[in-house]
Amino acid sequence: MSSCLNNTNGSCLNGGKCISGICICSNECFYGDRCQTYYNILSLPFSSAMAEDTSDAHIVYIMLLTLIVVIGLLNNIVCIIISTREHIRITANGVYIFVISTSGVIRKLFLQTVVLTIIGYDSSSLRTWSCYVNPYISLVIAYACIWISVAIATERVLIECFNMELYETHRHAIMISIGCFIYSSVSNLPRIFAREFILKPSGESICMYDYISHPEWSISDTVFSYINVILPCAAHLICTGCVLTTIVRRKILICKNSQPQQRLHRIWLRQLYVHRDFLVPPLFLIFCLLPNAIHGHLIASCIEYNNVTHLRLHIACIFLLHLPFAFICLVYIYPNQSYRKEFRQTWFYRALCCGLSRKDKKKVQQRYQLTAKLTLSELVEKSSS
Repeated sequence: MSSCLNNTNGSCLNGGKCISGICICSNECFYGDRCQTYYNILSLPFSSAMAEDTSDAHIVYIMLLTLIVVIGLLNNIVCIIISTREHIRITANGVYIFVISTSGVIRKLFLQTVVLTIIGYDSSSLRTWSCYVNPYISLVIAYACIWISVAIATERVLIECFNMELYETHRHAIMISIGCFIYSSVSNLPRIFAREFILKPSGESICMYDYISHPEWSISDTVFSYINVILPCAAHLICTGCVLTTIVRRKILICKNSQPQQRLHRIWLRQLYVHRDFLVPPLFLIFCLLPNAIHGHLIASCIEYNNVTHLRLHIACIFLLHLPFAFICLVYIYPNQSYRKEFRQTWFYRALCCGLSRKDKKKVQQRYQLTAKLTLSELVEKSSS
C-alpha cells in the first residue's frame, strides 16, 4: 500500500484525506491506495449485477429470466397475431401494438442471452456483449416502446375527447414509432460511452457505469433518465383522466335523464370498471418504472460492494422493467373487449380451444368408462348374491 506524501491531501483522489500517511476515502464507493477506483452497486448493469451475486442466486435468476422470456414471447406473439387482423391493423393503435409486440419478441431474445452471460461471465466476448451491445439495444427498445405506449394513450384521447376518426390513415403511427426509436437511440448513448471495465475490490474486472471518469455523460444520463420515467407516467395519467372524465360526463347526462335517482359515484365506479382497459396500462407501467427510479436516484446515490441486500433490490427493480412488455397481451388485449373478440377469431385461439376440448373429451370418456365399469361390477355382485 502506497502512502500519501507528507500527510497532504493532494495525493489522495476523489475527496480522500491523508491521515498518518494513508488515504482515507471520504466516500464508501471509492477504494484503493489513493481512492482512485469507484465501485457502486447502483452503477452495475443487469448482467453484471447478477454475476456479482452468489451461485445459488444465479440459478434463481436463470429460472426467472427464462420464465419472463417464455411468457413474453407468448404474449408478444399473440399480440402480433391480433394486431395483424384486418379490423385492428388499419387503426393507429393496431400499428403501435404491432411495433411494440415485434420489438418485444426481439428484446426477449436479447434478454435470454443474459443467461449465457451469467453462466460464462469469464468469456471476453460475452462480457463485451453484455457490457455494451445487449444493454444498449435492450434499453433502446424498452424506452421506445414506453413512448409508443404514450402514443397509444394520446390516440385514445384524440378519439374520445376530440372525435378523431378511429379508422383514419395510420401513416402517422408509423412515423411516430420511427421517431420514438430515434429519440430512444440518442437518449441512451450515455449508457454506451459511460461504461467501462473496472477492477473490483477483489481484483476481478467487471462492467460498470463510470461517471467519475466520464463526467460529461453524467448530466445527460440523469436528465434523460428522469424524462424517460416521469414524462411517460405523467402523460399516461393525464390521458387516462381526460378519457375517463369525458366518458363519465356522457354517461352522467344519460343517466340523469333515464335514472335520475342513481348516485353519481356509482356511475363513476361503474364506468371505471367498464373502461378498465384505459387504467391497466398506466397503472402497470407506473408500478414497474417507479421502483427503479426511486431506488436508483432518490433513496441512495452510493452503495458499497458488499451490501447484498441492496444488490438484490437493484436486480429486482431491473427485473420489473422487463415486465410491462412481457405481459403486453394481459395489459392491452385482455381488458379490451373488441381486442378479445378479434382474438377469439384467430387460428391461435381455435387451436388452443381444440386442444383443451380434446382433453376435456378424453376426461369425460375416462369418467364414463370408469362409471360403466363400477356399474357393471355392482350388477355382477348383486347377481352372484
